[in-house]
Amino acid sequence: MGIFLKKRTTGISFRTSKHLYKQGLFLSRLGRLLSEGFSLKDSLHFMNTLSKNDSDNWVDTINREVSMGASLSEALVQCEFPDHTCTQLYFALYHGDFNQAITRAGRQLIKQSEKRKKVAAIVQYPIMLIGFIIIMLFTMRYVLIPHIEQITSFQSEGMPLSTRLIVKLVYHAPVGLLSLTVLLVSSIAVLKFISQKESPVFRLNKLVKWMRTPLIKLYWSQYFSYEWGQLLKGSCSLLEVVTIMKSKQSSDLVNEIGQCVEQEMLKGKSFSESLDLFAFLNEEIKEVVRQGETSGKLGYELELYSVSCEEDFDRKMEQIMAWIQPLVFTGVALMIVAIYAALLLPTFSIMDTL
Repeated sequence: MGIFLKKRTTGISFRTSKHLYKQGLFLSRLGRLLSEGFSLKDSLHFMNTLSKNDSDNWVDTINREVSMGASLSEALVQCEFPDHTCTQLYFALYHGDFNQAITRAGRQLIKQSEKRKKVAAIVQYPIMLIGFIIIMLFTMRYVLIPHIEQITSFQSEGMPLSTRLIVKLVYHAPVGLLSLTVLLVSSIAVLKFISQKESPVFRLNKLVKWMRTPLIKLYWSQYFSYEWGQLLKGSCSLLEVVTIMKSKQSSDLVNEIGQCVEQEMLKGKSFSESLDLFAFLNEEIKEVVRQGETSGKLGYELELYSVSCEEDFDRKMEQIMAWIQPLVFTGVALMIVAIYAALLLPTFSIMDTL
Protein backbone atom coordinates (compact mmCIF):
# COMPACT_ATOMS: atom_id res chain seq x y z
CA MET A 1 0.00 0.00 0.00
CA GLY A 2 1.15 3.48 -0.73
CA ILE A 3 2.02 5.79 2.10
CA PHE A 4 1.79 9.31 0.78
CA LEU A 5 -1.04 11.48 -0.40
CA LYS A 6 -0.13 10.44 -3.92
CA LYS A 7 -0.86 6.74 -3.69
CA ARG A 8 0.83 4.19 -5.86
CA THR A 9 -1.14 3.05 -8.84
CA THR A 10 0.78 -0.12 -9.50
CA GLY A 11 0.28 -1.73 -6.08
CA ILE A 12 2.92 -3.51 -4.06
CA SER A 13 5.73 -5.02 -6.04
CA PHE A 14 7.70 -7.99 -4.79
CA ARG A 15 11.20 -6.75 -4.06
CA THR A 16 13.96 -9.25 -4.61
CA SER A 17 17.33 -8.87 -2.91
CA LYS A 18 18.77 -7.68 -6.23
CA HIS A 19 16.10 -4.99 -6.58
CA LEU A 20 16.62 -3.82 -2.99
CA TYR A 21 20.36 -3.65 -3.62
CA LYS A 22 19.83 -1.44 -6.68
CA GLN A 23 17.54 0.87 -4.71
CA GLY A 24 20.05 1.04 -1.86
CA LEU A 25 22.94 1.75 -4.22
CA PHE A 26 20.92 4.48 -5.92
CA LEU A 27 20.19 6.24 -2.63
CA SER A 28 23.75 5.82 -1.33
CA ARG A 29 25.20 7.42 -4.45
CA LEU A 30 22.61 10.18 -4.39
CA GLY A 31 23.34 10.93 -0.73
CA ARG A 32 27.10 11.09 -1.36
CA LEU A 33 26.67 13.46 -4.30
CA LEU A 34 24.39 15.76 -2.30
CA SER A 35 26.88 15.72 0.59
CA GLU A 36 29.62 16.80 -1.83
CA GLY A 37 27.62 19.92 -2.70
CA PHE A 38 25.83 18.78 -5.87
CA SER A 39 22.29 20.02 -6.36
CA LEU A 40 19.54 17.41 -6.67
CA LYS A 41 19.21 18.13 -10.40
CA ASP A 42 22.96 17.80 -11.02
CA SER A 43 23.16 14.66 -8.89
CA LEU A 44 20.35 12.98 -10.83
CA HIS A 45 21.89 14.01 -14.14
CA PHE A 46 25.25 12.54 -13.12
CA MET A 47 23.63 9.29 -11.94
CA ASN A 48 21.69 9.06 -15.18
CA THR A 49 25.02 9.01 -17.03
CA LEU A 50 26.35 6.21 -14.82
CA SER A 51 23.52 3.77 -15.44
CA LYS A 52 20.90 3.25 -18.09
CA ASN A 53 18.88 0.56 -16.32
CA ASP A 54 16.51 0.97 -13.37
CA SER A 55 18.06 4.24 -12.21
CA ASP A 56 17.29 5.74 -15.63
CA ASN A 57 13.57 5.30 -15.00
CA TRP A 58 13.93 6.45 -11.40
CA VAL A 59 15.75 9.62 -12.46
CA ASP A 60 13.06 10.45 -15.03
CA THR A 61 10.29 9.85 -12.49
CA ILE A 62 12.00 11.90 -9.78
CA ASN A 63 12.70 14.78 -12.17
CA ARG A 64 9.07 14.77 -13.31
CA GLU A 65 7.64 14.66 -9.78
CA VAL A 66 10.02 17.28 -8.39
CA SER A 67 9.27 19.63 -11.30
CA MET A 68 5.59 19.33 -10.33
CA GLY A 69 6.38 20.46 -6.78
CA ALA A 70 6.74 17.10 -5.05
CA SER A 71 9.47 16.37 -2.51
CA LEU A 72 12.09 13.67 -3.06
CA SER A 73 10.33 11.36 -0.61
CA GLU A 74 7.07 11.71 -2.56
CA ALA A 75 8.90 11.08 -5.84
CA LEU A 76 10.44 7.89 -4.45
CA VAL A 77 6.94 6.60 -3.69
CA GLN A 78 6.22 6.73 -7.41
CA CYS A 79 9.46 4.78 -7.99
CA GLU A 80 8.10 2.11 -5.60
CA PHE A 81 10.80 2.45 -2.97
CA PRO A 82 9.92 0.82 0.37
CA ASP A 83 7.44 2.68 2.58
CA HIS A 84 9.77 2.92 5.57
CA THR A 85 12.50 4.43 3.37
CA CYS A 86 10.21 7.13 2.01
CA THR A 87 9.01 7.94 5.53
CA GLN A 88 12.62 8.25 6.73
CA LEU A 89 13.31 10.84 4.05
CA TYR A 90 10.10 12.68 4.88
CA PHE A 91 11.21 12.94 8.52
CA ALA A 92 14.60 14.19 7.31
CA LEU A 93 12.88 17.27 5.87
CA TYR A 94 12.22 18.31 9.49
CA HIS A 95 15.38 17.32 11.35
CA GLY A 96 17.61 18.83 8.65
CA ASP A 97 20.13 16.01 8.20
CA PHE A 98 18.71 15.23 4.76
CA ASN A 99 21.85 14.18 2.87
CA GLN A 100 22.96 11.87 5.66
CA ALA A 101 19.44 10.41 5.89
CA ILE A 102 19.51 9.50 2.18
CA THR A 103 22.91 7.81 2.54
CA ARG A 104 21.80 5.92 5.65
CA ALA A 105 18.56 4.78 4.00
CA GLY A 106 20.60 3.48 1.07
CA ARG A 107 22.95 1.57 3.38
CA GLN A 108 19.98 0.03 5.18
CA LEU A 109 18.48 -1.22 1.91
CA ILE A 110 21.82 -2.70 0.84
CA LYS A 111 22.14 -4.39 4.23
CA GLN A 112 18.61 -5.74 3.95
CA SER A 113 19.30 -7.12 0.46
CA GLU A 114 22.45 -8.86 1.72
CA LYS A 115 20.47 -10.54 4.50
CA ARG A 116 17.84 -11.74 2.03
CA LYS A 117 20.54 -13.04 -0.27
CA LYS A 118 22.18 -14.88 2.62
CA VAL A 119 18.91 -16.54 3.65
CA ALA A 120 18.21 -17.49 0.03
CA ALA A 121 21.66 -19.08 -0.25
CA ILE A 122 21.03 -21.09 2.93
CA VAL A 123 17.67 -22.53 1.85
CA GLN A 124 18.30 -22.84 -1.89
CA TYR A 125 19.95 -26.27 -1.85
CA PRO A 126 17.50 -27.82 0.66
CA ILE A 127 14.59 -26.58 -1.47
CA MET A 128 16.11 -28.33 -4.49
CA LEU A 129 16.41 -31.53 -2.45
CA ILE A 130 12.81 -31.26 -1.30
CA GLY A 131 11.74 -30.84 -4.92
CA PHE A 132 13.71 -33.95 -5.84
CA ILE A 133 12.05 -35.88 -2.99
CA ILE A 134 8.59 -34.83 -4.17
CA ILE A 135 9.42 -36.09 -7.68
CA MET A 136 10.59 -39.38 -6.17
CA LEU A 137 7.35 -39.73 -4.19
CA PHE A 138 5.22 -39.22 -7.28
CA THR A 139 7.41 -41.64 -9.26
CA MET A 140 7.10 -44.33 -6.59
CA ARG A 141 3.35 -43.79 -6.29
CA TYR A 142 2.48 -43.91 -9.97
CA VAL A 143 5.33 -46.02 -11.45
CA LEU A 144 7.12 -48.24 -8.93
CA ILE A 145 4.29 -49.33 -6.61
CA PRO A 146 1.92 -50.39 -9.45
CA HIS A 147 4.73 -52.59 -10.87
CA ILE A 148 5.44 -54.16 -7.48
CA GLU A 149 1.73 -54.84 -6.96
CA GLN A 150 1.77 -56.94 -10.11
CA ILE A 151 4.20 -59.28 -8.33
CA THR A 152 2.80 -59.29 -4.80
CA SER A 153 0.06 -57.67 -2.76
CA PHE A 154 1.03 -55.23 -0.05
CA GLN A 155 -2.05 -56.31 1.88
CA SER A 156 -0.89 -59.90 2.21
CA GLU A 157 -0.20 -61.25 5.68
CA GLY A 158 3.26 -62.36 4.58
CA MET A 159 4.30 -58.73 4.19
CA PRO A 160 5.69 -57.23 7.46
CA LEU A 161 3.49 -54.60 9.10
CA SER A 162 6.27 -51.98 9.02
CA THR A 163 6.69 -52.46 5.27
CA ARG A 164 2.94 -52.18 4.67
CA LEU A 165 2.78 -48.96 6.70
CA ILE A 166 5.72 -47.39 4.86
CA VAL A 167 4.30 -48.30 1.45
CA LYS A 168 0.89 -46.95 2.45
CA LEU A 169 2.55 -43.72 3.58
CA VAL A 170 4.33 -43.34 0.23
CA TYR A 171 1.14 -44.31 -1.63
CA HIS A 172 -0.88 -41.51 -0.02
CA ALA A 173 1.97 -38.97 0.19
CA PRO A 174 1.27 -37.22 -3.17
CA VAL A 175 -2.38 -36.64 -2.28
CA GLY A 176 -1.34 -35.44 1.17
CA LEU A 177 1.22 -33.03 -0.29
CA LEU A 178 -1.31 -31.59 -2.73
CA SER A 179 -3.90 -31.20 0.04
CA LEU A 180 -1.34 -29.56 2.31
CA THR A 181 -0.29 -27.16 -0.46
CA VAL A 182 -3.90 -26.18 -1.20
CA LEU A 183 -4.59 -25.69 2.52
CA LEU A 184 -1.45 -23.59 2.97
CA VAL A 185 -2.16 -21.36 -0.04
CA SER A 186 -5.80 -20.94 1.02
CA SER A 187 -4.81 -20.06 4.58
CA ILE A 188 -2.29 -17.46 3.38
CA ALA A 189 -4.89 -15.93 1.04
CA VAL A 190 -7.51 -15.76 3.81
CA LEU A 191 -5.06 -14.26 6.32
CA LYS A 192 -3.91 -11.70 3.75
CA PHE A 193 -7.52 -10.76 2.97
CA ILE A 194 -8.33 -10.36 6.67
CA SER A 195 -5.16 -8.37 7.39
CA GLN A 196 -5.97 -5.89 4.61
CA LYS A 197 -9.06 -4.85 6.57
CA GLU A 198 -7.11 -4.33 9.79
CA SER A 199 -5.26 -1.19 10.81
CA PRO A 200 -1.43 -1.29 10.63
CA VAL A 201 -1.04 -0.97 14.42
CA PHE A 202 -3.54 -3.76 15.14
CA ARG A 203 -1.89 -5.95 12.52
CA LEU A 204 1.59 -5.46 13.98
CA ASN A 205 0.39 -5.99 17.56
CA LYS A 206 -1.28 -9.24 16.50
CA LEU A 207 1.81 -10.37 14.60
CA VAL A 208 4.00 -9.87 17.66
CA LYS A 209 1.52 -11.80 19.80
CA TRP A 210 1.44 -14.75 17.38
CA MET A 211 5.10 -14.99 16.43
CA ARG A 212 6.67 -14.14 19.80
CA THR A 213 10.01 -13.25 18.22
CA PRO A 214 12.16 -10.37 19.48
CA LEU A 215 13.17 -9.46 15.92
CA ILE A 216 9.96 -7.54 15.19
CA LYS A 217 10.26 -5.49 18.37
CA LEU A 218 13.94 -4.82 17.79
CA TYR A 219 13.38 -3.70 14.20
CA TRP A 220 10.59 -1.23 14.97
CA SER A 221 12.17 -0.02 18.21
CA GLN A 222 15.36 0.76 16.29
CA TYR A 223 13.41 2.45 13.49
CA PHE A 224 11.30 4.75 15.66
CA SER A 225 13.96 5.51 18.27
CA TYR A 226 16.35 6.68 15.54
CA GLU A 227 13.76 8.78 13.69
CA TRP A 228 12.37 10.32 16.86
CA GLY A 229 15.89 10.99 18.08
CA GLN A 230 16.81 12.80 14.88
CA LEU A 231 13.67 14.94 15.00
CA LEU A 232 14.26 15.86 18.64
CA LYS A 233 17.93 16.66 17.97
CA GLY A 234 16.71 18.89 15.15
CA SER A 235 14.95 21.09 17.74
CA CYS A 236 11.50 19.52 17.37
CA SER A 237 9.41 19.11 20.51
CA LEU A 238 7.52 15.90 21.28
CA LEU A 239 4.27 17.59 20.25
CA GLU A 240 5.84 18.58 16.93
CA VAL A 241 7.05 14.99 16.46
CA VAL A 242 3.48 13.76 16.93
CA THR A 243 2.21 16.37 14.46
CA ILE A 244 4.79 15.29 11.86
CA MET A 245 3.83 11.65 12.34
CA LYS A 246 0.16 12.50 11.78
CA SER A 247 0.89 14.10 8.43
CA LYS A 248 -0.72 12.56 5.36
CA GLN A 249 2.77 12.24 3.90
CA SER A 250 3.73 9.74 6.61
CA SER A 251 3.19 6.02 6.19
CA ASP A 252 -0.12 4.51 7.28
CA LEU A 253 1.58 2.93 10.29
CA VAL A 254 3.34 6.13 11.38
CA ASN A 255 0.18 8.16 10.80
CA GLU A 256 -1.90 5.85 12.99
CA ILE A 257 0.76 5.82 15.73
CA GLY A 258 0.76 9.62 15.70
CA GLN A 259 -3.02 9.73 16.05
CA CYS A 260 -3.01 7.17 18.89
CA VAL A 261 -0.26 9.02 20.78
CA GLU A 262 -2.09 12.33 20.37
CA GLN A 263 -5.32 10.83 21.73
CA GLU A 264 -3.49 9.43 24.75
CA MET A 265 -1.70 12.72 25.41
CA LEU A 266 -5.04 14.56 25.28
CA LYS A 267 -6.17 12.25 28.08
CA GLY A 268 -3.30 13.57 30.20
CA LYS A 269 -0.78 10.79 29.58
CA SER A 270 2.86 11.43 28.75
CA PHE A 271 4.51 10.44 25.48
CA SER A 272 6.21 7.46 27.16
CA GLU A 273 2.93 6.24 28.71
CA SER A 274 1.16 6.40 25.35
CA LEU A 275 3.69 3.91 23.92
CA ASP A 276 2.06 1.15 25.99
CA LEU A 277 -0.46 0.80 23.15
CA PHE A 278 2.18 -0.62 20.83
CA ALA A 279 3.21 -4.20 21.58
CA PHE A 280 5.75 -4.12 18.72
CA LEU A 281 7.97 -1.71 20.67
CA ASN A 282 10.39 -2.90 23.36
CA GLU A 283 9.76 -1.98 26.97
CA GLU A 284 13.22 -0.41 27.02
CA ILE A 285 12.27 2.31 24.55
CA LYS A 286 9.50 3.44 26.89
CA GLU A 287 11.99 3.65 29.74
CA VAL A 288 14.46 5.56 27.54
CA VAL A 289 11.74 8.06 26.61
CA ARG A 290 10.70 8.38 30.26
CA GLN A 291 14.26 9.11 31.38
CA GLY A 292 14.93 11.39 28.42
CA GLU A 293 11.86 13.49 29.17
CA THR A 294 13.34 14.13 32.62
CA SER A 295 16.98 14.67 31.63
CA GLY A 296 16.25 16.84 28.60
CA LYS A 297 18.57 14.77 26.38
CA LEU A 298 15.93 12.53 24.86
CA GLY A 299 17.14 12.93 21.26
CA TYR A 300 20.68 11.72 22.02
CA GLU A 301 19.47 8.91 24.27
CA LEU A 302 17.07 7.63 21.61
CA GLU A 303 19.81 7.69 18.99
CA LEU A 304 22.13 5.65 21.24
CA TYR A 305 19.31 3.22 21.98
CA SER A 306 18.65 2.75 18.25
CA VAL A 307 22.30 1.71 17.77
CA SER A 308 21.91 -0.86 20.55
CA CYS A 309 18.72 -2.24 18.96
CA GLU A 310 20.40 -2.50 15.57
CA GLU A 311 23.33 -4.43 17.04
CA ASP A 312 20.97 -6.81 18.88
CA PHE A 313 18.90 -7.30 15.73
CA ASP A 314 21.96 -8.18 13.63
CA ARG A 315 23.28 -10.58 16.27
CA LYS A 316 19.96 -12.43 16.61
CA MET A 317 19.59 -12.64 12.83
CA GLU A 318 23.03 -14.26 12.60
CA GLN A 319 22.06 -16.75 15.30
CA ILE A 320 18.84 -17.66 13.52
CA MET A 321 20.56 -18.11 10.17
CA ALA A 322 23.18 -20.31 11.84
CA TRP A 323 20.37 -22.62 12.98
CA ILE A 324 18.29 -22.63 9.80
CA GLN A 325 20.62 -24.65 7.57
CA PRO A 326 21.31 -27.56 10.00
CA LEU A 327 17.61 -27.89 10.82
CA VAL A 328 16.57 -27.87 7.17
CA PHE A 329 19.24 -30.39 6.18
CA THR A 330 18.26 -32.66 9.09
CA GLY A 331 14.64 -32.62 7.94
CA VAL A 332 15.63 -33.32 4.35
CA ALA A 333 17.93 -36.17 5.45
CA LEU A 334 15.10 -37.82 7.40
CA MET A 335 12.83 -37.57 4.37
CA ILE A 336 15.48 -39.16 2.13
CA VAL A 337 15.98 -42.03 4.60
CA ALA A 338 12.21 -42.59 4.67
CA ILE A 339 12.09 -42.67 0.87
CA TYR A 340 14.86 -45.25 0.64
CA ALA A 341 13.22 -47.32 3.36
CA ALA A 342 9.97 -47.28 1.39
CA LEU A 343 11.89 -48.34 -1.69
CA LEU A 344 14.12 -51.07 -0.21
CA LEU A 345 11.94 -52.73 2.45
CA PRO A 346 9.23 -53.89 0.00
CA THR A 347 11.97 -55.16 -2.32
CA PHE A 348 13.55 -57.26 0.44
CA SER A 349 10.13 -58.54 1.49
CA ILE A 350 9.35 -59.62 -2.08
CA MET A 351 12.70 -61.40 -2.33
CA ASP A 352 11.91 -63.30 0.90
CA THR A 353 8.56 -64.47 -0.45
CA LEU A 354 10.00 -65.73 -3.76
